Amino acid sequence: MEIRAIAYNSKYAHSTLLSTRFERYLFRILQRYLRAREGERVLEVGCNRGSVVKRLQDLGVDAYGADINKDAIAEGLTRNLSCMDATNLTFPDNSFDKVYSLHTIEHIPDLKKALAEMERVLKPGGRLVLTYPIEPSFMRGFWCLYHAIVVYKNPLAAREIHVHSIHPRKLRKLVREFRLNLRHIASPFLVSLYPQYLTVFEKVKHPSL
Repeated sequence: MEIRAIAYNSKYAHSTLLSTRFERYLFRILQRYLRAREGERVLEVGCNRGSVVKRLQDLGVDAYGADINKDAIAEGLTRNLSCMDATNLTFPDNSFDKVYSLHTIEHIPDLKKALAEMERVLKPGGRLVLTYPIEPSFMRGFWCLYHAIVVYKNPLAAREIHVHSIHPRKLRKLVREFRLNLRHIASPFLVSLYPQYLTVFEKVKHPSL
């Protein structure tokens, strides 16, 4: 079966009233931990059509979005959106004050490389915020069954859409193994539509100290 990682269809994923309400809720939670301020340069990895990027721009944030889905970028809702692989971000080192990714990392096969790229483009002292569903290994893909059935007509595709079962402990382990200059801040448990985690890292200013 063909790998479907990250090929999340924007027309199905973000077209319903329920998903719009979820986005509003997630944006409030994101801002509670991201604390993006007017004038700051902020990047979303996995921005889809850029609806959250636009919300930040409306607050005066210099927000950018990257997504591997060229169709989503072509139908973008705002400026500063680019078609880009999360494992190969074409931004210079230390480019952004804040970086975030909402329900994207569970789709990326090379998660270590994606985390390394997010850390690379983040300025020292900057925040990285990640959200992802709670799915134990035995039920990986459970929360994208609807998408698998509606888009791919195959419930088994759910385990290819969500290629990782992620827990805060796993993220901290990847950070250690890849020797990333990231310090874990918090990983609160969230419930809205389905259970999820939000993990916050801060890029260490002086890793050698």
